[in-house]
Amino acid sequence: MRYHGLALGILSWAVLLAAPVEAAQRLKITLSNQEWPPYMGQGLPYDGILSRLVKEAFARGGVDVAFRYYPNNRTLQSARNGQVDGSFGWAPTAERKHDLLYTLPVLSARMVFYQRKSRRLEWSRWADLKGARVGVTVGNYYSDEFDAEAKNGTLSVDSAPDDLVNLRKLLAGRIDLFPIDMEVGRYLIAHHFTPVQAVQLEPQSRSFWSAPLHVVIWRKHAQGKELVERFNRGLKALQDSGDFERLLQETREACLKPRGYPR
Repeated sequence: MRYHGLALGILSWAVLLAAPVEAAQRLKITLSNQEWPPYMGQGLPYDGILSRLVKEAFARGGVDVAFRYYPNNRTLQSARNGQVDGSFGWAPTAERKHDLLYTLPVLSARMVFYQRKSRRLEWSRWADLKGARVGVTVGNYYSDEFDAEAKNGTLSVDSAPDDLVNLRKLLAGRIDLFPIDMEVGRYLIAHHFTPVQAVQLEPQSRSFWSAPLHVVIWRKHAQGKELVERFNRGLKALQDSGDFERLLQETREACLKPRGYPR
């Protein structure tokens, strides 16, 4: 009994001594954020789908995250020049890698064509879409392949100032297809169309382009590599536990809730 009590005493002291060490190992960082609903946004539940997943993955790697919001055109630059520790929602390019370290991808933006249910267009190659009126938003990028097909005349494009205008044109039958990220399309329809209107529009099941969305850390950050490793470890734990898909679906539903997008 005396030995058992001694062992418990040693164990208790070990726990007390280890606790401050464990706390000291936890890091705090600030990531730049922007308005890109439903992935990111200050007024969204949990700051949006991607914001929540990034924060949860970092938390499992022992890192606490705060967000600092910037105008869209300054969000990435704030991470590249070290104003913040990093950012997220970015695809890798050779130019960006000069200033930034990349984690594993969190999600992928899936570009799909939205269409009217009354005029479904099946296609397996770009040539199948010849003659279809395709809406595009001025300033948006839809992939090199899409741009090439628009330039050579296979795709007949019709420009509009923003995504919402294009969705309204689609509903009115002024265009046949509109390319947009799957989640963004769902969000806009949920918040700007009545249920009767919304049920008339649908995304095609296949995507024509997919862009990975990564967390980026300022390359000159003293703990940059450690932050990348911690995030990757936390992301894997989140995925392996099944919580990744649960949180994704839960946050998506919360973001779509105001109008109840018909699924």
